[in-house]
Amino acid sequence: MDNSDENSVQFHGDEEIIEVIDLNETEQNPDDLADEFEDVDVGETEDGDDKQEDWDTDDEMEQEKEQDDSELTFSKHTGSVFCVSLDPATNSLAVTGGEDDKAYVWRVSDGEVLFECTGHKDSVTSVLFSHDSSLVATGDMSGLIKVWKVETKQEVWSFEVGDLEWMEWHPCAPVLLAGMADGNVWMWKIPGGDCKTLQGPGCQSTSGKVLPDGKRAVVGYEDGNVRLWDLKQGNATHVIKGHDGHQGALTCLACNKDGSLVLTGSVDGRAKLINTATGKVGSGHYCMMENT
Repeated sequence: MDNSDENSVQFHGDEEIIEVIDLNETEQNPDDLADEFEDVDVGETEDGDDKQEDWDTDDEMEQEKEQDDSELTFSKHTGSVFCVSLDPATNSLAVTGGEDDKAYVWRVSDGEVLFECTGHKDSVTSVLFSHDSSLVATGDMSGLIKVWKVETKQEVWSFEVGDLEWMEWHPCAPVLLAGMADGNVWMWKIPGGDCKTLQGPGCQSTSGKVLPDGKRAVVGYEDGNVRLWDLKQGNATHVIKGHDGHQGALTCLACNKDGSLVLTGSVDGRAKLINTATGKVGSGHYCMMENT
């Protein structure tokens, strides 16, 4: 084959040319690529400022993803909100407490503040309307509890205890219960202030609830025990402990409609169903549910 055929392409059978690659073309180095990008229009304006409209930052993209579907936002608090409760009579009022040492009673339809619960010394961590929504109780981390009459927007009672763990209104009377870090449960008649104390076992009372009959209360403790109290007599009718009790502090409890059963939860990762008449932990598949 002579030199004239050096650049010619030879066909073999049914082959066809897909692409011809010029091997004489040198590979581009980084400097060459940089020169090419100098010619790319990145949206520079006439006065030399870069256009940023089409360049979204991560923060801007995240903001675009956020969507507020709420009907109303209440923004009076200047710190974290720690507790909230709706009035049980009409569900038209709310009370909130927060890190700013304040509690507000406000209308849920438009967010209008009816009154501010003033005078707290520390973060308000517990708020609750009474059964008929006529009273509202607010408690802070210092142990100061205040009760307000919703109609007059006035404070009608206050009391200072130790470290407050929880509060609970009686389901059919103006009686307020509160659990303390020393394990005691205080019970007051509002606004008179008549008081009764349910003596604890010497460890923190972590949760409590008055049963629907209004005669008994169930209280959970840091040691994993659960006590069923007769409120009139002031004594514990049943103590659930040991194998039947929890192996860690109680974190929550709830009862069914007639108060015959109480479900308890604990830091041990288990839930137990207790018969309030007998104090026995239910048998069968529902008695103990372990978090796996």
